[in-house]
Amino acid sequence: MNRYLLPRIFGRKFKVPVYVNFGRGRIEVKEVKIGEGECTVFDATRGAYEVEFFPSDEASGHRGAVIIAIEGVRANLHHSWVFYLYDESIGGWTFPDTTCDKVKLRKGNAVCWRYYNHVEEGFPPRRPPLSRGCARLGMDN
Repeated sequence: MNRYLLPRIFGRKFKVPVYVNFGRGRIEVKEVKIGEGECTVFDATRGAYEVEFFPSDEASGHRGAVIIAIEGVRANLHHSWVFYLYDESIGGWTFPDTTCDKVKLRKGNAVCWRYYNHVEEGFPPRRPPLSRGCARLGMDN
């Protein structure tokens, strides 16, 4: 697998787990070693998985990078890729209201991408990214 070289790594390095919930019970996790500084969710995701993205999708209101496929699983009319950030300081997952290239990572974070059926669930997603309900839904829904 091609590894994306993480930009401008400074200070001490630590590992950030990057989960991908494809649905239908398929959840993968890979760790990316990063340093404190300028590493974003986008950088870590590209370092762990093969992704396709638009650098910006301003027509749809997204002013930043938008992931459209992870490991060959593409967004479509009913499904999108959404990400969550685990924050150790609050002990839970958050749903950032920005694009993945704008969220900088720090020690104690984890990332989870979810193949999300926005037609069935509405927006924003109601379930945590690794809940049993999320693991059942996905590619065929």
